[in-house]
Amino acid sequence: MLYFKNEQEKQLFPQMMVRFDKAFDEKDRALTQWRGEHGYHSTLVNQFVHSTRDSLAYAYELYNRDGQGDRRRAEDILRRIIPLQDTDPSHKTYGIWAYYTEEPLTQMAPPDWNWADFCGKELMHILLDHREKLSGELTEFVKAALLHACNSIRIRDMEPGYTNISIMGTYVTMVGGTLLGDRSLVDYAVKRLKTLYQFNMGNGAYKEYNSPTYTLILASDLARMLKYVKDPEALRLIDDLNNLAWEGMARHYHFKTKQWAGPHARAYTMLQNKELLMKIQRALDYQVSLVDLKETGIADLLPMDFFSVDLRCPKQFIHYFTEVKKEAEINQAFFKKEIGTAYITENYTLGNFYQSTFWNQKRNMLCYFGDEKNPAYCALKVLHDFYDYSSGVIVAAQQKNRSVALINFMTDGGDTHCNLDMIKNATITASDLRIRFELGGGVENLSVTQPDKGVFVAGNGLVKIKIAVPYVKFGDYPVSFEVGQSDHQILETGTHQDSVSMKYVDIVLYHGEKTQICFTDLEESVCGLSFEITDEEFGKDAAQAEKKGKEILVSQGTLQVRGNCRSIPAKKFYDTFTAWVNGREYQQIYCK
Repeated sequence: MLYFKNEQEKQLFPQMMVRFDKAFDEKDRALTQWRGEHGYHSTLVNQFVHSTRDSLAYAYELYNRDGQGDRRRAEDILRRIIPLQDTDPSHKTYGIWAYYTEEPLTQMAPPDWNWADFCGKELMHILLDHREKLSGELTEFVKAALLHACNSIRIRDMEPGYTNISIMGTYVTMVGGTLLGDRSLVDYAVKRLKTLYQFNMGNGAYKEYNSPTYTLILASDLARMLKYVKDPEALRLIDDLNNLAWEGMARHYHFKTKQWAGPHARAYTMLQNKELLMKIQRALDYQVSLVDLKETGIADLLPMDFFSVDLRCPKQFIHYFTEVKKEAEINQAFFKKEIGTAYITENYTLGNFYQSTFWNQKRNMLCYFGDEKNPAYCALKVLHDFYDYSSGVIVAAQQKNRSVALINFMTDGGDTHCNLDMIKNATITASDLRIRFELGGGVENLSVTQPDKGVFVAGNGLVKIKIAVPYVKFGDYPVSFEVGQSDHQILETGTHQDSVSMKYVDIVLYHGEKTQICFTDLEESVCGLSFEITDEEFGKDAAQAEKKGKEILVSQGTLQVRGNCRSIPAKKFYDTFTAWVNGREYQQIYCK
């Protein structure tokens, strides 16, 4: 079903569909897309592929458009993609699809069980809104696939901490069970809804904290649940969950840059494009104008389901998107005493996690500045051969526009992913390992200087950033600093790409011939640093580091962090690396 808010939207829908029509492969009866070098689950790299999930979503939109030949093409897609589902209940992969038509489930590394939720949802939408356009035989074919997907979701029984899949699976089994006349599925979904409600409302925030990508995904599914679910008690719970999603989104919205202030537990891009703003203005029924829909190229930015979801921002949060806020602080404890901190002013933002990894979907020590036309960011990363290294860890303390941090390494973590490619024997092979402050977006006029040893200052005339590194040591390797830039940097993040101007300040831990680095062999593998962003003057106190036995203490003003000098197992990191503000330990302040 399509939801048009104005006449311009009606004109944009067919323009958007042209993009997907061009990507359709008549021979394979599926949508074509480019698969880059970095990604998860699939072994296919640097080639064109045919997506199962996107093809099913396209079939739904073809039924929505219902033009000449659309029903036939949609049916071709269904008959091509549905048979790729594993329908054998004895298999571990029962009920799911592979990512691409050219790669069977048995060749994936590993298969992604989320595809029961994602693909099942698209089939369910076709049955909900377009059953009359399907033949009786095709209807039964789609219903059988949906049942297999629902069964897979129930067998997997995803815990509520995997937020978007927990909600999506609940949606598919609740509404899908009703469609299929399967009361046991509906009862399961109701029980699951109550569990995820207690979990998320009890934590006060979603575990996938402040995620630009996944907050919108779950807000979309919650909006659809509010439309299709009929049970009054279930609707009350869904409404509260929807409020929770929009509260996080609204409070982190930065009015001047139109960016989503950090930190982000999961994100695919460094800068949000106009897609986010278009979704917000739609959810506000165009009470605020953020993007001119007549602008050239707008249709190329629209996701396929843009007109199929009736996002609604709760009234109590609308003012965040319509009024400038001079200053705001967010200190949010959530899952298992994790803490996210954000400071938002008219001209900039700064966000940190108390304890975190450097997985490429995490955004640590993230700030935004500039304006809507030229937004810029600075983000802290750990890079193994210039790709985000998941076993890098950080503990940080933040107070308003300043933070101090310690970076170290886990001996039992993953490389490019937290758990899909675990390092063995605490050893990696590397030609480069570095810590990077990445400055991207509108940074053409941003100057970077080094006024003192281990101190760097960046500024654009309005906002200034100061980076200080009072202590760093990485075994016996000679550590150095680099300042550089790239005028056109392609940043692969998951299945997405950013093309941005970029400057950087690097702390180079190792660079040279490929070698094996065993972290347990290093006497020290630690970096202490401080970060400050301001539109006034920097604070007068300098960052300091003090080594105490096997530990290091980094402090600046009211902020302190402490941790082990050596690389350690993950559990020891979370148990022993700590931070203080005004002499009080972080968890004592924020975890009540």
